[in-house]
Amino acid sequence: MARFSAVQPLWPVSTPALAAAEACATTEAAAAERRIAEGLAADRRRLVRLLRDLPGVEVGAEPASSFVLLRLPRAGQVRHELRLRGYAVRRGDTFPGLGPEWLRVAVRDPATSEAFVAVLAEVLTTTPATPDAVIADPVGGAR
Repeated sequence: MARFSAVQPLWPVSTPALAAAEACATTEAAAAERRIAEGLAADRRRLVRLLRDLPGVEVGAEPASSFVLLRLPRAGQVRHELRLRGYAVRRGDTFPGLGPEWLRVAVRDPATSEAFVAVLAEVLTTTPATPDAVIADPVGGAR
């Protein structure tokens, strides 16, 4: 057993995982990753700019990923209303350090982001505040 232990890799990796890592390490793959990252950054900047123009919406720390954190009043109710209109956003209270006033929004292409922000603006201006209402959440229980 000692001889086997001596030659065992420190972190075993499957053959498919090794093949995937090799494919991702090519010059062509690295160039594609850069193009994707640049496009994502541009789409994220556009989404953040649109969101910052909405009254009552606070964009969290400067985002650097494919998601944007939003802090807004009645986030649970807003999330519910967005879902009724075809937009799924993630509640923030499932992330350590965030509370129920946070939502996580995915960065999408400009047309989708513009449509989302228009619907969010509509929800924010037309949905009456109902702080005592319990909103059924099929994934996370009552909200």
